[in-house]
Amino acid sequence: MDDICIAYFLEDIGQELFITALVERIAKDAGVQRVRSQVLNATRGGGAALAALKRFLHDAVREQRHPYRLLVVAIDGNCKGYRERRRSICSIVERSGYQGEVICAIPDPHIERWYLADPEALRQVLGCKVDFEVPAYKCERDRYKQILRQVIQKTGVIPPLGGIEYGDDIAHALNFYHVCKTDQAFKHFMDALKGFFQRSGQSETNCH
Repeated sequence: MDDICIAYFLEDIGQELFITALVERIAKDAGVQRVRSQVLNATRGGGAALAALKRFLHDAVREQRHPYRLLVVAIDGNCKGYRERRRSICSIVERSGYQGEVICAIPDPHIERWYLADPEALRQVLGCKVDFEVPAYKCERDRYKQILRQVIQKTGVIPPLGGIEYGDDIAHALNFYHVCKTDQAFKHFMDALKGFFQRSGQSETNCH
C-alpha cells in the first residue's frame, strides 16, 4: 500500500501526541509503508480546531484540491457527548461540499480518559507497577487530568506536562480489544480508522 497523507485538526498537544501515534499504529497494522502526517491545528481548544477545519474545507473546495487522503478531526466530548460532537463535525463537512475522507475522534469526556483506559499499558510505559483502576465515567472539568497526574506521581516522577508527554508510548502499548470493550467513543474511532485503511484504494466520501 502506498504512503498516505493525513491532516489533523486537534484541540491540544495531549490529543496530538496520543492520536497521531494511534493512527500511525493502525496504519502500520494495515500494511501502510509510511504515513505522512501534518497537524494543521493543535492549540486553543475545540473552537480553534473547528475554525481551522472550516477554513481548510472552504479553500479545498474552492480550489478543487485534495492534498490529503484523510482528515482526522478530534474534539473532546466535554459533557456534550459523542453523538452531538460528531454531528457538529459532520455537519461542517457536509455543508462545505468537501469530497474527501474525514474521521472524527471524540474522547469523551476528555483525552486523558483514553490515556487511563488501559492500566497495564500505562504500567508498561512507566516501567513499574502502579495500582489504579480505570476511573468511572464522570463529566467533571480536569477530573481525568488530575487522575493521570496523580497516577504518574505515584512512581516518584513529577510529569512536567501532567502525563500527556507519555501519549505516544501509551498509544503504542494499548490493548485495543480491552479499551474498545470499555470505551465506546474509542471503539468508534478505531472502527472508522480500520475501515478507512481497508478501503483506502477506493474513492469514497464519508464522515465517520
